[in-house]
Amino acid sequence: MGISPRLESLLRDISAEILAAQKPLRVIRALAWPDEVEQEFFAQGASVLPRASYNIPAGVADSLATFQSLGRRLDGENEIERFLRETCVAMATAARMLLAIGSRDFYHNSVELYGRPASLSSDRHTTNLDLARHFEQVVAGFSPPLSDVDRPTLGAEEAAEFLRGRFAAFFTDHPVKVKIVDHLAATASSTAAEIRLKCNARFSQRDLRQIEFHEGQVHMATTLNGRAQPVVPFIGMPSPRTTRTQEGLAVFTEFITGSTSLSRVRRLCDRTSAIHMAEEGASFVDLYRFFLDRGNDRHTSFDCARRVMRGGLVEGGAPFTKDGCYLDGLLRVTNFLRIALVKGQSQLVRLLFVGKLAVDDTPLFDRLAREGLVREPIYLPAWAKDLSYLTAFMSYTAFLGRSDLAAEERRLEDQIARAEADLV
Repeated sequence: MGISPRLESLLRDISAEILAAQKPLRVIRALAWPDEVEQEFFAQGASVLPRASYNIPAGVADSLATFQSLGRRLDGENEIERFLRETCVAMATAARMLLAIGSRDFYHNSVELYGRPASLSSDRHTTNLDLARHFEQVVAGFSPPLSDVDRPTLGAEEAAEFLRGRFAAFFTDHPVKVKIVDHLAATASSTAAEIRLKCNARFSQRDLRQIEFHEGQVHMATTLNGRAQPVVPFIGMPSPRTTRTQEGLAVFTEFITGSTSLSRVRRLCDRTSAIHMAEEGASFVDLYRFFLDRGNDRHTSFDCARRVMRGGLVEGGAPFTKDGCYLDGLLRVTNFLRIALVKGQSQLVRLLFVGKLAVDDTPLFDRLAREGLVREPIYLPAWAKDLSYLTAFMSYTAFLGRSDLAAEERRLEDQIARAEADLV
């Protein structure tokens, strides 16, 4: 039985209204700090709390009213209306968050959108902080020498030239620019048709692989694939509702392509820990010193503390919690892939790339694709095409998840102890 004409019409009409109403809700852009904030912070000895000013985009209040109205219209219990309603609710929350910049309410809305370090992940057992602490224990016990692939030997111009070649080969129908900019919060960021690199940053070969796969083959690919959708083009636009899946998919892609590293994982863990510290009352200066103690230079430490405090209270107690999404999303995406592939639902993998979706949306989009309302993704990473390898790998990791490592751990510890004992 097909989708009713009423629901198909509703999907088209509401999707068009969402696409129009979401334009002012550019969260990360709205939370940017002027360069003068960093300059003043260091001019005052890195000991005085920074004071950032924000420009809330015009039209945010109107967007809030529109999404609240749309949400009330979507009162059905079917999956199409659920998907649209949840999208509208998240967009309304994002609007309220932007209108509450610089207050404790900003934090409460951020938690509603992105969760917090103590939030339970999809297994309803593990928290984001649990995963961060697990990785921290591993990192603390292992300090490999810096390999050639991890040495930051490339300047922005060399990095840009390398990435231009890689993106030209992947994005065959959409020219992608790689631009070097003076002012950028991160070392790299992406838009629909442009990758931006920070002009004074240095890059390792592994850094460039992370940018290629994380920013390019996930964030940019889902943007272009989503914008090409004839019925639901709004899924090509950033949405806080899908941030966990987007960032988790990007980090998973780093893992499956071998482009991540212990230092990268440590950065993600440190950000989660810093959010928790800020929730407990740590100030911007406290976080700045925390990141310094973790081995970062002063500019990187400022940027990391800024990521946590932007939009919230620099005095502490009300951070921006988005950076907790990376580890949470990684766990959600990994578990989703494990289950989908073991259950023989391999078609759900490519649906993660039709646009910016949450993992929970893929069964609905599988139905919409079969009904001809959703197009196949134009751009798909090689790992998502190789379902033979992916199914073999994820089915094995699914089995490992049932395995109790405690006995094996005790056995190895005993063997090490015996090997280290005096031999007489």
